[in-house]
Amino acid sequence: MKWTARCTLVSLLVMVCALGLAFLLASVRPVVAEPVVVTPLPPVEDTDGRAGICYANYYGPGNFPFLPLAYDAGVRHDRVDFRWDTITDRGYEEGYDPLVDAELAAGIDLIGVLIATPADFRKPGCDPTVGVGAEAKVLPDERLPGWYMSETGGVSSFALTASDPGACPPAGLYNPWTTGNFNGNRWAEFVYNTVLRYRGRVKHWEMWNEAEWRWFWLGSDAEYAQLLKVGYQAAKTADPDTTVLFAGLHYWVAPTFFERVLDILNDDPAASDNNYFFDVMSVHFYGRSSNAYDMVNYVRSRMNLYVPDHPIWLTETGVSVYDGAYPGVRTEYSATEAEAAAYLIQSYANAIAAEVKRYHWFRAHDGDMGEHFGLAHDENYLRPAYVAYQVATTYLISPTFTTRVPTGSHLRVTLWGTPRGKVSVLWNESPTTGVYTLPAASVAINTATLVDRWGITETVTAAGEVYTFTLPGATASRASDPSDYIIGGDPSIVIETETPNEPPTSTIHSLPTVIYSPTFTITWEGQDNQSGVWLYGVQVRDGYGEWGDWLSTPAASGQFTGQHDHTYYFRSRATDHVGNREAWPEGPEAYTTLDLASTLHLNIGAFFADEDRNGIWDKPITGTNEITLTEEVTLTQVALRFVDASGHDVVSPAVSNAWEFTTTIYAGQTYQLRAVTADHGHILSLTWPRGGKMYTRTYEVLGLWPMTRTYLPLIMRRG
Repeated sequence: MKWTARCTLVSLLVMVCALGLAFLLASVRPVVAEPVVVTPLPPVEDTDGRAGICYANYYGPGNFPFLPLAYDAGVRHDRVDFRWDTITDRGYEEGYDPLVDAELAAGIDLIGVLIATPADFRKPGCDPTVGVGAEAKVLPDERLPGWYMSETGGVSSFALTASDPGACPPAGLYNPWTTGNFNGNRWAEFVYNTVLRYRGRVKHWEMWNEAEWRWFWLGSDAEYAQLLKVGYQAAKTADPDTTVLFAGLHYWVAPTFFERVLDILNDDPAASDNNYFFDVMSVHFYGRSSNAYDMVNYVRSRMNLYVPDHPIWLTETGVSVYDGAYPGVRTEYSATEAEAAAYLIQSYANAIAAEVKRYHWFRAHDGDMGEHFGLAHDENYLRPAYVAYQVATTYLISPTFTTRVPTGSHLRVTLWGTPRGKVSVLWNESPTTGVYTLPAASVAINTATLVDRWGITETVTAAGEVYTFTLPGATASRASDPSDYIIGGDPSIVIETETPNEPPTSTIHSLPTVIYSPTFTITWEGQDNQSGVWLYGVQVRDGYGEWGDWLSTPAASGQFTGQHDHTYYFRSRATDHVGNREAWPEGPEAYTTLDLASTLHLNIGAFFADEDRNGIWDKPITGTNEITLTEEVTLTQVALRFVDASGHDVVSPAVSNAWEFTTTIYAGQTYQLRAVTADHGHILSLTWPRGGKMYTRTYEVLGLWPMTRTYLPLIMRRG
């Protein structure tokens, strides 16, 4: 949501943004290129619900022409401001009730952004009309994209002379409250009443927008943490099933803001019981198509230093355009209409690879902004990005898993197991045309469907089990650095599918009811209708516990090691070479119980001093005419222990000249028989291969070796 968000809806308001006009007048409008006639593809009906947009709610009650356009593009979620100051002035009935009705009737759900403190509820001393100066300065390389900086002014910093009228923190934010007595906590009251009013209809609520930027938020880090906490608790009280979003990150103006807030929240004693007061991290990344992957993953890695993992939604992304029939201002990170269409498919694929669950294009139309981000300028003018969105929401859906493989300057994002099979998105990030070779998914499938950003398809054939594609070079670079390419060249979408496109099947072979060895072999098999089984996944469950992943392998067998008296259950699923994957069986396919217990009877008749360590008792031979040959004498006071691998005694220790005992042992474990005197000792390591047996170990005599002692020198100190 940009600075124009304060002018944008509420749907019924048509406002002129002074900031937008200032930038527009200060910018140089480029020569208008010959516009391209855009013919939309057929409406997208079957998509996966990932796709969203911002501000499809124009123009107001009774006139929402962008809603059907958005729905036909595959959009299923719209992100719209629910401004507190507007609701206070006009109520819900005039603008927001009709908006919610219209969006839901169009088949589009909402993310409602709760924002904008009314003037009467501001924190005392806060004045949004006073410039914030250095606190709001942003250098061009710190703000990606520099959407508020024109090409001619893109090398200078920018300082705000005012803030959004609703940027002040609300008064009473720290007041304790209940639904029966809000105790002057106006924010809690507003959030609770709004979420309650639309309960079950608006299911996602974002607590403010870009709170690290002084245009939208004039409070401290701690005050935003409190606003999020109060908003979360009020929203969940009104609707326990609602989803609460962290304020969408502007990020570049203050990269560590969200970390500072999370650090505050993780110290709150109630945080862990309240999901740290947010359900989803909301981020905004523009201009560079790789941000949807690189920066999303960076934010995730930093977030997880403070709180457990949370889903990330890309609630604003896009690139402004400076050509076509309705060009906007040329900025540091703007592009042509054709480049914006390439950006859309690339960023969409990157977002899926980064496990982004929601993707929202900013915006449905140009509206009142000097920069033109819209999929449409107005209801009568569609841009190429509109068709690119239809292509993305048609083909880039519902993968079972995703891989992202950079190869030099080329990038491939592959969605495996989509409804159409394996879908690879290829593009070139360098300005030089390149050749890309894609190994065929299977020798059984040697043709694929190639789709361009216009949705035009053709059949391609593999040669030598490889597809070869020419990837156009990138053309979109930063205004101030023509060597920095922010968007790759036109992408190609390659679809490899089976006929019919169905998942494989697999099963685990039965096991003996009881197994007496700690390690045993499990085998399985699978079948696929065309491309063949690529991988098997095998899970194991110990007794009545939870299923856990054990193996992911192309092999049809594996060695499993378990514990005594545990029953193990196994199930499998197969994945074929285009990524189709069968569902896990509801129950186990094979099971077994391990009986590793055996009985050991140990009998040692005597111990002797085995001076020559040969294991033979060379008894002393003496007599009148004889000499003593050895001194391997009988040992009597022998300290005896029989211990397990942890050093714990299995039987009671003894001191004796002989030893006999019977005990239980377990296959697969290592035991030690330790026999020691003051001068002699011996340690025997013993293992047994299987359970369910009676083992007898008898030693008529057992030799103990002489001890080797090391004496350290004594170091004397003078006092």
